[in-house]
Amino acid sequence: MTEAGWMNGLPATILLATDFSARCDRALDRSVQLAGQWGARLVVVHAVEAGEAQDIPGRSDLPSWRRPPGPERVARDRLQEDLDGLPGTIDFHVETGRPAEIVLAAAAREGAGLIVTGVARDEPLGRMLFGDTVDRLMRKSSIPLLIARSRARAPYRNIVVATDFSSSSRHALQAATRFFPDADFTLFNGYDVPFASYLSADEVKTGFRRMEQEVADRFLAEADIADAVRKRINRLIEHGAPETLLHDYVRDHRVDLTVVGSHGGGAIYELLIGSTARRMIDAVPGDVLLVRDPRAA
Repeated sequence: MTEAGWMNGLPATILLATDFSARCDRALDRSVQLAGQWGARLVVVHAVEAGEAQDIPGRSDLPSWRRPPGPERVARDRLQEDLDGLPGTIDFHVETGRPAEIVLAAAAREGAGLIVTGVARDEPLGRMLFGDTVDRLMRKSSIPLLIARSRARAPYRNIVVATDFSSSSRHALQAATRFFPDADFTLFNGYDVPFASYLSADEVKTGFRRMEQEVADRFLAEADIADAVRKRINRLIEHGAPETLLHDYVRDHRVDLTVVGSHGGGAIYELLIGSTARRMIDAVPGDVLLVRDPRAA
């Protein structure tokens, strides 16, 4: 989908990528909530891995009425069962192939303005784990990607936008304010000062913070956002490791959604998934919206 499609308004179509695991239940609930809030169409996609689609040994020679349903039929029945009773019209697609490629192709075909997915948790360690599919979507999707971790109890109200004052993070801010114009926004910048150990605490707190405030003023002034939204954006600029500061702020202030912009693009990005963006996503609890710079698509 082009930038003009979803950047000029609300997404008309939301695509949910599901693998039927419990991690995707919260993503389903959030997708339904957003579709209702935006009046959007919801498309649910499940990919059957190629290995799953092979015939069960010894069953291919049975009469058709005795053969068990194939993986695609099973998946369709499961989707229908999961989606029954949910509000609105929900389309669903089941295809065989590599999940990330199936999801991205479906998003392009359906004109999706947002992809929603879940993320696994390693319960003994309490760590968030990104599977291969989510990793690939993070690397390759030019469409905003919402990683849903929390229960969808209410619309997003308290949103933090992480920024390094780049054009990519400005693009993420613009997308977030268009998606959620009634929310309360905090523009968050964590900065590390080069050679900070050689500077006094006052120099760090006053000089660099003043400079960052001036950059933040220009950043917001140049952003293409509604004046009413711009006036109520809270600014938070702190000295320290960005991912650590962001984690603590999101945890302590009951943030509903963290928005991260990604520079993206190129072979190095394919390997590192945008190191800063990935560290941010790994660090924060709760839901994360990743918005990739369209120039990198």
